[in-house]
Amino acid sequence: MGNKITFGRLFFFLLIPAFTVGMGNGSVFGAAVMCAIGRGAYETWGGFGMAAYDPTTFSGFVDWMMLLFGLAFAIITLLAMAKHGQVESQRDNSGW
Repeated sequence: MGNKITFGRLFFFLLIPAFTVGMGNGSVFGAAVMCAIGRGAYETWGGFGMAAYDPTTFSGFVDWMMLLFGLAFAIITLLAMAKHGQVESQRDNSGW
């Protein structure tokens, strides 16, 4: 029996639940870091257009952390599920 847990079967699980869980962790991390070190002047908070992705602004830093943590968590989840599929394909499936 081969590994039935493939990237094609995991794509939507990795795209939506895993990526958004990682993004949630990244937003908490980004906000905690900015609270700890200070976010700077209100005029430079980011938020609109390309300033929302400028890592030197509050909004941009949090957005980049969300994307980074989301991607990292999706990759970690993919690797863990692939390993789980390998282990499951090697075990004896003859019953209890």
